[in-house]
Amino acid sequence: MYDITPENLWRVIRDLRKIFVRKDRVHCIMNYVAAADCANAVLAVGAVPVMADSPDESAEITADSGALVLNMGTLSEERGRAMLLSGKAANKKLIPVILDPVGLQASAFRQKWFARLTKELRISAIKGNMHEISAAVGREEQMHIPFGDDNPYTAWLAKKAAQKYGCPVLVTGDKDRLSDGKTVYTFENGTPHLAAVTGTGCMTGALIGAFSLTVGGGMLACAAAVSLMNICGELAAENFRGTGTFRAELIDGLSQITREQFLERIKMHEGL
Repeated sequence: MYDITPENLWRVIRDLRKIFVRKDRVHCIMNYVAAADCANAVLAVGAVPVMADSPDESAEITADSGALVLNMGTLSEERGRAMLLSGKAANKKLIPVILDPVGLQASAFRQKWFARLTKELRISAIKGNMHEISAAVGREEQMHIPFGDDNPYTAWLAKKAAQKYGCPVLVTGDKDRLSDGKTVYTFENGTPHLAAVTGTGCMTGALIGAFSLTVGGGMLACAAAVSLMNICGELAAENFRGTGTFRAELIDGLSQITREQFLERIKMHEGL
């Protein structure tokens, strides 16, 4: 069971900072555009990243990790095979598997691999933007809403996708929606500057993997990750000087944010 409250989300963040055990590694098969930033984000919150994407070793590395993040941003046949092998190793050992279907709506190739991964693996959580998750539920052809616009449709979308894939689904946007197929939560923190830096969505997916180390994946990990990323984005934007310093201050925030800052800023509620 889970109880998504600001205080409980802070406990998830706090507890990860405290643990240091052999299984605290997050194995990320990550797109190469965002790999370094995602590794730094995972380190900042107290976990250890490993970014191995060869099918010759990926399953072995997953089996000795605590969570697995599959990011489809720079997908290839080889990376797809690595994801599948790692996912099967994770399922065998009950390791949480986070799936980030980056650009799913862009090609039949991505859709083929997404269908295979979701069919053959037990996924703990899926994270994507409105267009990616819309493609996941088969309604992308009906979407004509500009990227980033907030719309109540995203709440329905999160719920529908969670029902279809049997796991929590986080739909990111101006308002982030999270559902387990029954209940929908809305998160309203964030800043437009996050969209001006490549990889911030991927970092959120990596953080879900990191927080899965303490809560086993699912709703609490998703809620903690998206809240923390957006609040740290707000803090980094307060004295905005440019996208380079913003990115550095975003990482700083992930490692230095206090309980008081988090609880004072968080904007979340159940429903729309």
